[in-house]
This record gives sequence, structure tokens and C-alpha cells, in this order.
Amino acid sequence: MLPGVTITIGECEWIVPPLTLGQLRRLMPKVRQLSVIDTQMGDTEIAIVVEIVTAALQRNYPDVTADEVENILDLANAGRVLSAVLTGSGLKAGTTPGEAEAPGRGLGAQPISTNGNRSTACSPPPADTAIR
Repeated sequence: MLPGVTITIGECEWIVPPLTLGQLRRLMPKVRQLSVIDTQMGDTEIAIVVEIVTAALQRNYPDVTADEVENILDLANAGRVLSAVLTGSGLKAGTTPGEAEAPGRGLGAQPISTNGNRSTACSPPPADTAIR
């Protein structure tokens, strides 16, 4: 588990590490396109937010998909979550990369519920594990 900013989405906590330099290089033009995260967002802005957040989350949660991220983000949390990604990556003033909040609790690459227990409702789907 890489250290990062701990964010709460619903009842689940996710540890969002900073974007890699490669991710920053690829996503920077899109980050610059975002001016507001509110009811004024259109399909393009929503897709950009989902892409940025997915890229960051996949460093700790490799199985999380853009569809899953799109379904956990809403207007109430999208700005806060994107801010966590940008702050942790050093793109937003106030902190140095990785120091925005305490790193994760070491429970493995799985979101946890706010009561500290692993939560299957919050967990990304299990890795491709076929039962034979």
C-alpha cells in the first residue's frame, strides 16, 4: 500500500497515493481543462475527473475500474476527492506530495469502513480468481 491522502467516500476510506510522473505527464492537459466541479460540469469534465481519480486509485487498488469510480463519485464528493489527488501529487498548494494526511492504516489494498473494519460493501471486486 502506497502512502497517500485518506479520503472518505460514503462510509468507505480509500488511500489515494500521488500520481506518478508518467500519469502527471499524460493527465496534465486534462487537469488544465478543469475549471469547476459543480452542476456546470458536462460529460467532458466528468470523464476527466473520473480518469484522474481512477488513475490515482489504481496505484493502491489495481482492480478498481473507471465505471466503479464513476459510480462512487457524486457532486458532493467529486471536488474533495479530486483535490485530494491533486494535493497529494503536489499540484495544489498547501502540502508537499504525500503529506496531506496520514498514510494508510496498513490493512492491505482494500478500502475500509469508517469504523475501522474491512468492508465488503466498500471493497473493489476481488481479483480474477477462478474457482476450479
